[in-house]
Amino acid sequence: MEQYRGYEIMVTENHEKEYPYKAIARKGDKEVKHKGQSKMQAVDFVKASINVIVDKIETKNEMNG
Repeated sequence: MEQYRGYEIMVTENHEKEYPYKAIARKGDKEVKHKGQSKMQAVDFVKASINVIVDKIETKNEMNG
């Protein structure tokens, strides 16, 4: 398991030929999932999504605060 920006990322086998791995990131009740052709690719996709989510939240907070 890996921690990234407050999310806990876990990689599992996906049992699909094209995308054999799945990364799931959880933080509270939030969950981000991505499939990948390798463990690293799945994690990279999840991290990219987390970055978008966190950046949007931070931008929104800056505009409101």
